[in-house]
Amino acid sequence: MFISDLRVSEKSGMALLAASRRIIGNTIDYLPKGQALAEDVWRVRHRTLLFLLRAHVVVIFCFGLFTGHGLVHSVEEAAIVAMFAVFASAGSQQRFSSAMAALGLVTSSAVLVHLSGGMIELHFHFFVMVGILTLYQDWIPFLVAIGFVVAHHATMGILSPSEVYNHPDAIAHPFKWALIHGGFVLAASVASIVAWRLNEEQALHDSLTHLPNRKLFQDRVGHALARAQRSPNRTAVLFVDLDEFKNVNDSLGHAAGDQLLVTVSERIRASIRPADTAARLGGDEFAILVEDVTGEADAAQVAQRILDALSVPFVLRGKELPIGASIGIAMGGPAETMERILRNADVAMYTAKNSGRGRYELFRSSMHEAVVERVELEQGLQRAAERDELVLHYQPVISLATGRMVGFEALLRWEHPERGLLAPGAFIDVAEETGAIVPMGIWALQEACNQAREWKDRHPHQSFTIAVNLSPKQLFQPDVVDVVRDALATAGLAPSDLVLELTEGVMVKDTLVTVERLHALKAIGVKLAIDDFGTGYSSLSYLRRLPFDILKIDKLFIDGIAAGRTESAFALAIIKLAQTLGLETVGEGVESAAQVAHLRQLGCELAQGYHFAKPLTGDGAAALLAATERDGWLRLESGVELGLPPAQTPSTSHLL
Repeated sequence: MFISDLRVSEKSGMALLAASRRIIGNTIDYLPKGQALAEDVWRVRHRTLLFLLRAHVVVIFCFGLFTGHGLVHSVEEAAIVAMFAVFASAGSQQRFSSAMAALGLVTSSAVLVHLSGGMIELHFHFFVMVGILTLYQDWIPFLVAIGFVVAHHATMGILSPSEVYNHPDAIAHPFKWALIHGGFVLAASVASIVAWRLNEEQALHDSLTHLPNRKLFQDRVGHALARAQRSPNRTAVLFVDLDEFKNVNDSLGHAAGDQLLVTVSERIRASIRPADTAARLGGDEFAILVEDVTGEADAAQVAQRILDALSVPFVLRGKELPIGASIGIAMGGPAETMERILRNADVAMYTAKNSGRGRYELFRSSMHEAVVERVELEQGLQRAAERDELVLHYQPVISLATGRMVGFEALLRWEHPERGLLAPGAFIDVAEETGAIVPMGIWALQEACNQAREWKDRHPHQSFTIAVNLSPKQLFQPDVVDVVRDALATAGLAPSDLVLELTEGVMVKDTLVTVERLHALKAIGVKLAIDDFGTGYSSLSYLRRLPFDILKIDKLFIDGIAAGRTESAFALAIIKLAQTLGLETVGEGVESAAQVAHLRQLGCELAQGYHFAKPLTGDGAAALLAATERDGWLRLESGVELGLPPAQTPSTSHLL
């Protein structure tokens, strides 16, 4: 019986000990971390508390005189506080300066109590100062202040009660009143710590989604990598970037965008384990820390679950919106650092986005080189126009009925200082994504108009048009009509001599704006052409509503035009469609006499391609114009060289 009772008592004791440890552990976990503030934030708060401390020097001096302590005594008391103000101002380290400011403020409380003769109301000054010092969010100044208050009440309150209290009961029972004041200090401290904790929570969590923010996420990644060094399992970081978030903000407003971000955060949290950490890094970027994974396959499964969750359309303001996301995955190894694994995940996400979106990519070392190259390309594009690195080449457009050259298409090239002459395929996509295409397009438009005007002045009897590509991003610029009008006016070029070429993709984007802009451009008097027709997803109803003049048949359909009836049927269908709509047709990428013959037989009016001439430099195009004016009309060999010097005229021996 005794042994049984002993075992029960032992179990109860162990349970009580475990419960105590759990309570202590939870309390410690709840306490603020006391992480040092950022330098700029600390300086602002320290400057405020220094001002308060210096103000106390003046207040104490005046209060000493007011309470009849005399000039010398008042100066001495104020000097004590002033000394701490000097130390707090001169300290080179944050914690030393904070501690000196804390000592100065609680010393001010003690001096005011002393000068008042222990007035009980002035003891609340201690409690106020303890609360204010939590602005440092640092345990050192806070504990310095608490320690001073305890020492002051316990030591001075017992050894010299009349210096601390001004009523008989406190003087007669100093221990009792020391405990009472200690309770007040404890209550003030708890309230201050709760406020401190909430302040720290706000500093470490995203206010919209309540997920950990970048700072807290980085801290947890660092701790996870440290733990992983003692475990056979690995750590993974996933970077998540929404694919269509900007469209939501632009079309439905920022309130809808915020609602979307909250819903996204809920779906991400539901897709991961409770032990994993999801964070919002800013904007539409999220990150997930996945600990204790055996390899890349486990991390990929988490990424796929998130992709599946985000692929379900979101309902915002009664509309179903497909959003989707791109995810980059980086694995942490024994020697990995927090900075490197975050960078690698970001690079992998960037690669996923550029590889088609709606997918995940695992980081590979080759990705970093590709991203660095892309970043350098982006930076170079921003400066290309400023450094006069952009040039235009001109490809002739030929009439299939007469063989006459009837126009040029201006093609943008980039004379890269290190990589040489770059064709659009090497940089146009990047220019579109970064927005650099807008200033580049303006430059190309102005340059082409000026060049066309110069050629027309030199060859007044030559009739030709100049075609310039207009990117979708340019079309959706509010000032695009003014830009075109100004370019024509500055060059003195007739609007009918300018052809603006747009890909058919513009017809599936914001159709109301597209219709309005194209009609406004048409009202200027310029001609409009659909470039690369047949490769996009345009609707025939849109095509009927839009004021196009020219339809350019993509090279894809020209390549097989001489291969037989089946292959040429596609080109014939496009030409018949254009004829029905009253549009002029241009065959692109013509490379052989057989293609020329078939296009003419099918009723295509114009053509351009290497069979006639490669894109020419400005000098080569000028030479071509001179030869055309002299000979009346021109048929070119397919091997005409780029960049013909002005004195050399192209061959005219090959007839269609």
